[in-house]
Amino acid sequence: MSADTARRPAPTAASPDATPDTGLAKSLGVRQGVVIALANMSPTVSIGLGLGLLGAIVGTGLPATFLLAALPILGIAVGYARLSAREPNAGTTYIWARRALGPWVGFQLGWIGLATSTLFLAYGAQLSGQFTLGVLHELGAGVDPESMKWATAIGVVWTAAIAWTAVRGVELAARVQGILFGFAVIVVTAVCVVAFFGLGDGGATADFSASWFNPFGFDSTSIMAGGVLMAAYTFWGWETAFSVSEENVDRKVAGKAGLLSIAIAAGMFIFASVAFQRSLSADEFAEHGANALPYLTDKMFGGQGALVAYLAMLLSTLACLQSSVIGGARLTMAMGRTGVLGERWARLHPKHRTPAFSTYVTVAAALVIAVVGVALGKLSDVIMATVNAVGILVSFSYGTVGLACVILFRHELRASVKNLVTMAILPGISGIALLCLGGYMVYTNWTSVDSIAFDANNGRFLVAVPVAIIVLGVPIAAWNRFVRKPGYFTLPRGVDPDTVHAADHG
Repeated sequence: MSADTARRPAPTAASPDATPDTGLAKSLGVRQGVVIALANMSPTVSIGLGLGLLGAIVGTGLPATFLLAALPILGIAVGYARLSAREPNAGTTYIWARRALGPWVGFQLGWIGLATSTLFLAYGAQLSGQFTLGVLHELGAGVDPESMKWATAIGVVWTAAIAWTAVRGVELAARVQGILFGFAVIVVTAVCVVAFFGLGDGGATADFSASWFNPFGFDSTSIMAGGVLMAAYTFWGWETAFSVSEENVDRKVAGKAGLLSIAIAAGMFIFASVAFQRSLSADEFAEHGANALPYLTDKMFGGQGALVAYLAMLLSTLACLQSSVIGGARLTMAMGRTGVLGERWARLHPKHRTPAFSTYVTVAAALVIAVVGVALGKLSDVIMATVNAVGILVSFSYGTVGLACVILFRHELRASVKNLVTMAILPGISGIALLCLGGYMVYTNWTSVDSIAFDANNGRFLVAVPVAIIVLGVPIAAWNRFVRKPGYFTLPRGVDPDTVHAADHG
């Protein structure tokens, strides 16, 4: 472990405006944090791939769906902001949940974050390859846009380049993400503006109605719950703003960036929802839901509209991959500092002061899974099932952190109304709401079919995969606790395992 990392002091309340010295380069402000979080949420890809599918389910209640979905996410983000301001740590939930609920729960959240991050990188690599093939196909290159082998091969190259950029420095990575994601935002915004005002060749098919924002206007409670459930997980990734909290210029940057990024994404989703409903009929939603953005772009602009849409989604996916690489590497770095992973995971690049080993190994593992998944189709089903059912895991993680926030700050709630609201009411209620949404997702998926099948579209399989990930974390935690015995498990909750482990091995 590096000398800089070994000198890391325990967080104290005496210096609330400074982050601990971990050896990481401290260069990020709110703007960079917003870019990193938005890139990981990738609202442009969600608009391109998911908005049409969601619209086919909830009908004209699409704007209201996103408005409702943003509320519990914002509530959890408020809790994250208070936790990060008190203890900025790259391990985020892995560290905070340990203090509140013990190392077994904390490790489980860390394990879930590691598993979902790795599997999503494998999926994202293939997705970037598919969008690349889509661009080439629209250019008339004669490639097969459905070829998983070529998509994976191209995705491996893209992801390797992204990892190299991430190691060069998080500030550089944020600049690259800003360029990639910025282009995608410009394209999607332009399409939505044209669709909203009915300026394109297709014109507008529906008049704007305030009833689209009515939270009580859904055809049924089950439709509303299912829609809000799907919409809530389009925000997944905002917490990356907190994974770089040790690289921020002060403790409050992560909270501001996280909340602002959610607000921006919610605005994009709601505006795009209105624009889509102005220009697409119910039949078009049903027929073109999975490719609504390319279809709408072609409808509005004709000619090479689909090419521009695919290019925008490709660049947005690359920005998302880079942000995912950054978040995953910092989680494993935190696990290395606490002894759960080997010390080399916590080592920083001697020049760029980034977790190079964590970055390269995390990406390598994801790419191996992506490549093997092509050779073994069943593994690809597991990857897709994890992505499709990630809401179960996200609900568990977000909900647990919301409750952990209440527990950690329970002695400070009477100090002020602000403390009561931001430390207990908002994160607590939001955490319970998300746990309930996750439970509802388990119920609806499980009861949607009569039997389980090894298929990424089978409801019971979509429950079995995330549950298997959670269950697998138990023996891994037990091996750490009783065989490796790192400070993360053996030290009292109030002792910072980062500091003690670093001091023991410095």
